[in-house]
Amino acid sequence: MEDETYQRLLGFGLNFISIRPRSKQEIRDYILRKIHAWKIPHEYLSQVIGRLQELGYVDDVKFAQVFISSRNRSRQKGKMLLMRELQKKGVSPEVVERAQELLQASEGVNDLDLARIAATKKLRSLQRYDRMSQRSKLYSFLARRGFDHTTISSVVDEVSQKGLQYEP
Repeated sequence: MEDETYQRLLGFGLNFISIRPRSKQEIRDYILRKIHAWKIPHEYLSQVIGRLQELGYVDDVKFAQVFISSRNRSRQKGKMLLMRELQKKGVSPEVVERAQELLQASEGVNDLDLARIAATKKLRSLQRYDRMSQRSKLYSFLARRGFDHTTISSVVDEVSQKGLQYEP
């Protein structure tokens, strides 16, 4: 009976991971909810998590890399915002830093490039404003996206020198 319970929990864990990559904390919380719902001993948690790690499904660095890469493709965000999002998912700041370093090395994209891409896209909606309003709105937009002050200033100045014109 105990082996059947372990197998069911492992199956639930595998199904949970199959939907999309998950952090160790997300997997742990999910399995823990199942354990509480079934009123079974907590020892199963470490067994299931251990087995999922053996199979290579629980790796926070790999998860953070996939998460950051996905976010950067669809909606460019700065390091600070990505750090906050990943911390909510239970990933430690050290792991996030490591994942960002690995991604920067493999993809060659840094915060300045991402901010430039986001700013260029945003310029379409700012054409009706005067130059000062455009700068202000662009600065605010990039700050909300999690870019640091230095990066934002560089990108806004660069875009201003080009005349704040949208370039597809």
